[in-house]
Amino acid sequence: MNKHIGMISACAHRLYLYRPELFEALWDAGYRVTVFGPEPQQLGDEWLGKNGIDYISLPLSRRGLNPAAELKAKALIVKTVKQRNIGMLFSYGIRFAPLTNNAARQAKVPCINVINGAGNLFIAEGFTGKLKRRLVFPYIRASLKYSSCVVFQNEDDLRQFLSLRLVKKAQTIQVHGSGVNTGRFPLLPLPRERVFGFLSRLNPEKGITELLQAFERVTEAYPDARLKLAGETDGIEGTPAQELLDRLCKNGSAEYMGEISDVPSFMRSIRCFVFPSYREGTPRAVLEAMSCGRPVITTNAIGCRETVTEGYSGTLVPPRDARALYDAMLCFCDETFNAEEMGRNARAAAEEKFDVYAVNRALLGEIQKRY
Repeated sequence: MNKHIGMISACAHRLYLYRPELFEALWDAGYRVTVFGPEPQQLGDEWLGKNGIDYISLPLSRRGLNPAAELKAKALIVKTVKQRNIGMLFSYGIRFAPLTNNAARQAKVPCINVINGAGNLFIAEGFTGKLKRRLVFPYIRASLKYSSCVVFQNEDDLRQFLSLRLVKKAQTIQVHGSGVNTGRFPLLPLPRERVFGFLSRLNPEKGITELLQAFERVTEAYPDARLKLAGETDGIEGTPAQELLDRLCKNGSAEYMGEISDVPSFMRSIRCFVFPSYREGTPRAVLEAMSCGRPVITTNAIGCRETVTEGYSGTLVPPRDARALYDAMLCFCDETFNAEEMGRNARAAAEEKFDVYAVNRALLGEIQKRY
């Protein structure tokens, strides 16, 4: 392989676990990949090294901006690009898009940015949120000017970035999320038990507080209802949400499983997938649930509403609304509710709209145009 790509992500150690088909497509096309990320070197080596992928730990946090740390990280990326003859940088997420573009500009290599969600920057409310956007938008606009291609995972994000003049139309393409491999996530029979599932970071922005509040009320009407949660805790430590989670786990109505790698086994055990996020690019876990034939409750928020057709493959509720979420979950507890039909429809949507190979062909095409 004589071409070399540097890939940068906030959750770098899980890149291959989440996107093996993309790595395989790149390898088949003759590209080598080195991954950069904020996780410790040992963690990256453990998760990526076993798949033959080099990992470089960057001296910064995946949250917040520290100018000194950003400069050190940029210098390390530029140095590595030159030493390893990396010919393109490719980033996931708005957090590292400016860093990646600034490093690519200095190293004189092309850069592609995937905006798989705009994160807390667009979610934050009140004066603090407005101030943050006023300060950060010029920085994003200036750095994205040098991007070779900005990839959006939903139409709303694309339209908003254009209206804010953060990007130019000619720079952009849109794909349907990261896609899902319907072979790796097969259609599974739906259990009869009232078991809800959540798979993501346990973070306030993912709606974890509203989910726990809604589920606690569900158990009052249906004591046999259960909730399975998987993913790392991220920002709920020491909060009322953590206390509620601990209480639900202690009384046996909820089970927290930590980070998992066998997603189909998790999906096999649940009847309905719940994802009450405030905003996404296109939520990967929702696509995996749909591929496994799980009906989905998610929010009518950017990135989430693109995945579910109301009443066909699941239910949409307003973000930050525990009462509406409770009402939706209550419906799925009713034995007469058409969960099986919704699950089959969800699988059909995953096959028709969110094929991972179609998404990867689009990404590989943009890469090959430039490198």
